[in-house]
Amino acid sequence: MPRLNDLLKDRDKHWLEGVFDQYERNQQREPYVRTHFSPSQAHLCPRALYYYMLGYEVDPISDNSLRRMAVGTTFHEFIEKRLTDAGVLVSAEQEITYDDPPIRGFYDAIIKRPSDDKEFLLELKSMAAPKFKKDYQGEDLPRQDHLMQWNLYSLMTGINDGMIFYINKNTQDYYIKEITRNDDIIEQVLNKFKLVQEHLANEEIVPYQPDWKHDWCNYRATCEKDYYGYSK
Repeated sequence: MPRLNDLLKDRDKHWLEGVFDQYERNQQREPYVRTHFSPSQAHLCPRALYYYMLGYEVDPISDNSLRRMAVGTTFHEFIEKRLTDAGVLVSAEQEITYDDPPIRGFYDAIIKRPSDDKEFLLELKSMAAPKFKKDYQGEDLPRQDHLMQWNLYSLMTGINDGMIFYINKNTQDYYIKEITRNDDIIEQVLNKFKLVQEHLANEEIVPYQPDWKHDWCNYRATCEKDYYGYSK
């Protein structure tokens, strides 16, 4: 049954818009307790990772955000088809794992350069202007969270060279940044995962992380509730 908030959001929409948005909401996976960390969540602060691993509900996601994610998936499919048709795709969306700490994910693609058949690990990202070529903090791409994700996949695939392929959703411009494995980034992320793993094993909540930026955290409401609750 639809939630009251969803019904209120759909009240002033054209009925077809409401149908589309309800469809997107229905596609969202129910949270569940996880046994493995995910490269796509490597940028989260330790406390948010704690909530993620235990299957906490994320904060409500706006309909526009759900639409943007769906459009991003379409762009990924577009690029993957071009890689296939151009004859440079080696494999795509393959599951890979790591043991300690436990990590599980699906890399976007492994491609080969036609001139020498050298393989590269490819991560696909779609962004809209004016963020394109700049992240939300105004820094040059690639974004740090994307580097974290790519480096974990590099660790798990054993491929040291690759690229993060950005496509502008507004103009379809490409921005391709070639990168190599950064062991410092990998060590930082693995240590964070191990910290969270230790708290999970001890059934202790990860302390609040005041030095992290929380503007875009999907667990902000839950974290603030726990923080202020424990502070009383």
